[in-house]
Amino acid sequence: MAVTLINVFTVPKDKEDEFVKWWEKVKADITKQPGFISGKFHKSLKSESRYNFINVALWDNEEVYWKAYDKSVGPMKATLQQMGVEMTPALFNVIFEY
Repeated sequence: MAVTLINVFTVPKDKEDEFVKWWEKVKADITKQPGFISGKFHKSLKSESRYNFINVALWDNEEVYWKAYDKSVGPMKATLQQMGVEMTPALFNVIFEY
């Protein structure tokens, strides 16, 4: 069953451009991972939002997501820490659509 990754980020204002450029590089690797279906990267319209960036991605299933996560999380966390970015990922199942 497909799962939805919702990953929220708190990015310091002075690091937003650097973060977006970094994410463009990261997504090139993510989209090549087995089980990746699609993704959308969002930026808040309000500058004072706690979570100013959100990544929403669909994966074939939880197992393939965790394999991709394990492969990339180390380098990602190190870079995010250097930029002062907080990341909070979570997987979800769709309950209903409307």
